Amino acid sequence: MQKIVEEQTREIKGHGFFDFGKAAYGTLEVELDGKYAENIELVIGEEAQNGMILHTPGWTTFMMERLKITNGHHTYLFHIPEHLPAYDGLPHPALPPECGSEIAPFRYAEVNHYYGKATLRRTVWFGDWNDEASHFESSDSDLNKIWDFCKYSIKATNVFGVYIDGERERQPYEADSYINQLGHFCCDANYNTARRTMDFFENYPTWPTEWRLITPVLAQDYWLYSGDRSPVDRWLKWLPSRLLPELAGADGLLRGNGRIRDIVDWPQQDRDGYCMKECNFVPNAYYYGSCLAMYELTCDNKYKALAASVRKELRKQMWVNGFPEDSPGAGHTALHSAVFALRFGIAEPDEVPALLDFIAGKGMACSVYGAQFLLEVCAMYGLDELFYQLLTGKGPRSWLNMMAQGATISMESWGEWDKPFQDWTHAWGAAPANLIPRWLCGVRPVKPGFELFTAEPLKTAPEEFLLRAPTPKGSITLEFSGKQGKLVVPEGTEALYGDRRLAPGSHTLLR
Repeated sequence: MQKIVEEQTREIKGHGFFDFGKAAYGTLEVELDGKYAENIELVIGEEAQNGMILHTPGWTTFMMERLKITNGHHTYLFHIPEHLPAYDGLPHPALPPECGSEIAPFRYAEVNHYYGKATLRRTVWFGDWNDEASHFESSDSDLNKIWDFCKYSIKATNVFGVYIDGERERQPYEADSYINQLGHFCCDANYNTARRTMDFFENYPTWPTEWRLITPVLAQDYWLYSGDRSPVDRWLKWLPSRLLPELAGADGLLRGNGRIRDIVDWPQQDRDGYCMKECNFVPNAYYYGSCLAMYELTCDNKYKALAASVRKELRKQMWVNGFPEDSPGAGHTALHSAVFALRFGIAEPDEVPALLDFIAGKGMACSVYGAQFLLEVCAMYGLDELFYQLLTGKGPRSWLNMMAQGATISMESWGEWDKPFQDWTHAWGAAPANLIPRWLCGVRPVKPGFELFTAEPLKTAPEEFLLRAPTPKGSITLEFSGKQGKLVVPEGTEALYGDRRLAPGSHTLLR
């Protein structure tokens, strides 16, 4: 754990407002000179406007304490109450013992009804983290802001030893972990949190169909980035259950049973009008993709055969005129159905162009979670312009707009208009932390532990950029200025750039 103490001192005349720059999980001490016994007011929060902390009905931090101070110079600890999740049901990670007391995410503090000098001391906590392990900067200042925002979001929420979904619930969810761990892997060659989170999921899976189904992909990504096979072999004892065989009908497709339910995307209004029925395309697309992940993890042909059977049945029941339907007979294709048909390779090659046109016409018609997969598909299938447009957009559904709303850690949704009662500590909203290195710059492992990796920037990558990407074997550095670039390949790895296979060392590139 990393502990950082930040201190600010000033004279206060009734109202004192303190801004620590970024939200972080921490505690607050207040050092005051009391002239006599009196009541003052202390406030901490994540949202502020015009020098005042805002109190909204959502789940951003707003805590107020009436404090009786006494004569003389004293230090007082702001009391943060025990965290209670929005609803119970699953075990929650324990408070890190190093913290000593409860912590909360906050950026701002106020001291009210007090006159005199005040020193505020914020002590913040971060998990094991190496800020120097990764770096990105480019000739696009907006892109740089997005990278810094999302990298910090991964760092700031990595406090509890496992990936949490946000302060509202403060517990691991598989979908959140997909985005969170990829961002973590791209920011720091530290795989401990991902490993502990997977161990958590063995006993405590969550309720959405797709969230359980993505668990084999989490294991696959862990192995690819870390090169560490031993926990994967341990997880394989229970990963087959995450294919949800109990939900498979006579046709082999999955149907929720009430306790395990299809989600497609969240919030509901971010589903692009998805026509939800008993049997749905998106969860079964995940099912197909997870079968392929299990095949990659085990080399067991039964998973390959199961994947082929699922794909065949999906195309039989929910494929009309080259497009996937949301559900059998729905007569409707949501953005999500088209995205996952491409993301997991269910579409035939001749169907791809029409699906890409359809996706391009939709824009960001999905949540911050769905944006991960939408942009992956854009990059995978050559929609480079759309990838960059969506990544750096300034509209309501954008990361720049999250920042414009005052967030310093990524939000649970695009804004209060999208999901009231959200929190501002949701790393599933930090997809660019992995999308920029993996897709915009094109640095992704092909073989476990980066034994072989790609270094293929998109055509819309900035004219000038520098990426330092962490691996278990050392840093990859990729730098371009105009048409000429330089790639540093660490020992024990090889790189693919176009038709070239590059050995360890420094290489000049042309694009």
